[in-house]
Amino acid sequence: MGELQCILYKDNSHYIDEVKERWQGFCQKVQFLGVWKKLLKPPMGMDKVEQAVRILHVLPSLFPSTSAPPKRIGDASEAVVHVLGEKEDPNAYLKKRPLSCPVLIVSSSNCLLAVGDLPITTFPKDEVTEGALYLMAYYYALHLTYPKCVATLLSVIQTEVLLDEIHEQDLTPSYKKCMADWKAFVGQ
Repeated sequence: MGELQCILYKDNSHYIDEVKERWQGFCQKVQFLGVWKKLLKPPMGMDKVEQAVRILHVLPSLFPSTSAPPKRIGDASEAVVHVLGEKEDPNAYLKKRPLSCPVLIVSSSNCLLAVGDLPITTFPKDEVTEGALYLMAYYYALHLTYPKCVATLLSVIQTEVLLDEIHEQDLTPSYKKCMADWKAFVGQ
């Protein structure tokens, strides 16, 4: 996150805290949008970790790209987050994963951020709410290109949460439509 701050707003010593606050607000609005579109159930009875994982899973459906994900991953959310099964090995999952982009892997005890098939960072599961921010930080720090199947979603996070402008050539029709729908939903 410190590297992200240096890249985007090196003179703002409060940037990381501001991003985390914007992310929380964004997730709250996304949760309402997801319930409204019947993609999420109301969060009653769910702990914060479960809510965060469900939000991460539904984000690509709420901000869809026109490109389909690779057939071997099935759902576009797998380009962002994967919840390990009880006996699933994270290294085995990474070896068979067809994408080399950063991914957040959630296990029963912790979270792992990997790029390609290389595990990079582990952190406590109760910090999964910030996992997408860590993911974005890796895109910036490693100068990675967004995968087409989640490019719209990551561009929305880039502009709405990180407050980083998007390049003119990245203003795709799907991004423009998602942003118009989002702005209409949040009343801006």
